[in-house]
Amino acid sequence: MNSPTPQSSRVAKHSSTVKAGWICLILGFLTFWIFGLGFLFFAATFVLGAVAMGTHQSRQGIALLISSVTSVAICAIIFFVLLGGTVGSVMRKAQKDRMIRFLAPTPNPNSP
Repeated sequence: MNSPTPQSSRVAKHSSTVKAGWICLILGFLTFWIFGLGFLFFAATFVLGAVAMGTHQSRQGIALLISSVTSVAICAIIFFVLLGGTVGSVMRKAQKDRMIRFLAPTPNPNSP
């Protein structure tokens, strides 16, 4: 009978760690906008990358570590760009409304 050797079961265990890391990375991107929930998934990706490196999958582990750190940076940049654009748009609209009120003639209460 062919029973699985410890080596083959260990390889399957390692690949599941890497797969879980990539799944957490994707979930981090998808849920980053929900009150920063993505940070938890990026942290899990970082930990799974370290676990993968500890189980002799250095290349995949380093890829997960680098991906998790750059994902946090990318999402933060996107957030600040969107925030700056929104604030800028609101400020332009407020300035335009203020300018229209300034240029509009005020009604004279003494005119018939």
